[in-house]
Amino acid sequence: MSVKNFIELINRSGGLSYSNTYDIEWVFPTTNNNETSLVENLKAVGIEAGLGSSILFAGGGTLSPSDGGDIVKLFCDEAQLPSISSATGQKTGILLGEGQVNYPHTRVFTDFQLGWICDANMIPLKFLTTWYDTIFQQYNVNGEALPPNTRTANTLQRLKNEAGGGNSIQTERTVRLNYPEQYLAKCLITKAERGENASNGRASIVYTMLDVFPYSIDAVPLSAGTSQATKVTANFYYSKHTVTYNDISNNFRG
Repeated sequence: MSVKNFIELINRSGGLSYSNTYDIEWVFPTTNNNETSLVENLKAVGIEAGLGSSILFAGGGTLSPSDGGDIVKLFCDEAQLPSISSATGQKTGILLGEGQVNYPHTRVFTDFQLGWICDANMIPLKFLTTWYDTIFQQYNVNGEALPPNTRTANTLQRLKNEAGGGNSIQTERTVRLNYPEQYLAKCLITKAERGENASNGRASIVYTMLDVFPYSIDAVPLSAGTSQATKVTANFYYSKHTVTYNDISNNFRG
């Protein structure tokens, strides 16, 4: 095949795919009967200003974008499309002289990982820890749910003083696991491509992960060496995913 024919073949398929164009979107539950709502907790720590229209509520409601921008969406610098695997069994000796033959019997959904570059307000870390704290809700001795411990525009010393006293260091507290419908979310990971009017103007495939929750948040490294952007990474489990396909082979320019 000549170079010209090879290029024409690529163009007919919509061009090459590049790993740095993708879109992440979350859908959170809004049905809740008490004060431990995940959405309310996110708003309490200022996430409403940081998520913007990339965060949807079940039922069609949205968090409005503000000066913070779509931090959680735009600062997600590492993502991965979910892997596909099968649990297998073995059959032996069905035919004379035949050894072990594997066969699939169960579809397996593994975890996936997302990473963020943090802004100075640490919105991605607040987003993840608030979500995790909503799963394992804490209560005081009176059985009242403890909301996120938030402050506004404090200096370093004043914030440390407030963090070192009062409810922040209350040891007589209990932890109760919330119901799944109060913290499970949907996550849509879209493989996007450059279009005529935007760097993500085309989309070829969307993975919709159902019943998503963060099961671990990796340690955030801090050091006194060369300045570099702070990053946070989290791992998520989900029950299953569905796939939506879109043909963009005849839409090279978007």
